[in-house]
Amino acid sequence: MKVVEHNLQQLQLLSTLLLQVEPEHYCQIKPWPGQPSVGKHIRHVLDHYQQLQLASHSKQLDYRLRSRDKDVENEPAKALYLIAHLTSWLRNLKTTDLDSTLSYQPAEGVTYTSLQRELDFVASHSVHHLALIHALLEQWDYAWPDSAGVHSSTVEYQKRCAP
Repeated sequence: MKVVEHNLQQLQLLSTLLLQVEPEHYCQIKPWPGQPSVGKHIRHVLDHYQQLQLASHSKQLDYRLRSRDKDVENEPAKALYLIAHLTSWLRNLKTTDLDSTLSYQPAEGVTYTSLQRELDFVASHSVHHLALIHALLEQWDYAWPDSAGVHSSTVEYQKRCAP
């Protein structure tokens, strides 16, 4: 299940980062629009995974109902705990689970989606936020995997174009 593997990779990248980031860097707010911090971005990503996990059971998905847990935003250990929980959920998914139909609540009305499609979305969403996290941490010398913040389709394209 390639989509599950892609999500596991994104969560692993977040874990790798969380295991090395200093607490003061995790919580440091930048004077940019929205006053972002590494912790806020990680909490935001994990909120989306949590909502999708809930929807895999309830069959109703609404990303606007995210928990926005300040503890995850401020404490790397809480984020690591949540990643472990989400990783376990992803590893236990079966191929048949991916076809599950979910009722999706956009801003207006209701539509339908699948767990597979939403897993593709949250993986891409995670890539985007990892790129933003990279920008937030750029001033410090953290080890940063080349694949962090780069979508798998871009990596595949670059491999095809390499000399």
